[in-house]
Amino acid sequence: MNTQVEEKVTIKAVYDTELNSLLEKLEMMEDMKNGKIKCSFCDCTLIFDNFGGIFNENGYLKPFCQKTECYIEVLMRKNALK
Repeated sequence: MNTQVEEKVTIKAVYDTELNSLLEKLEMMEDMKNGKIKCSFCDCTLIFDNFGGIFNENGYLKPFCQKTECYIEVLMRKNALK
């Protein structure tokens, strides 16, 4: 399947070295360490090696994994919220 992106998307990023402090700030670090955080789309357990990011949907923080289909779902939802 060949898809083409027609609009620009702004991606905010955090360096791996800053991920721990971000998770601490969001009060998610202990849950991440204890395997209590799930991907909002595929329900896999998030660990540091498969953590894709977090996005805000209607005031709720939604973590997601690095799977392509989960990232595409984030982009589709972000676009739908505009």
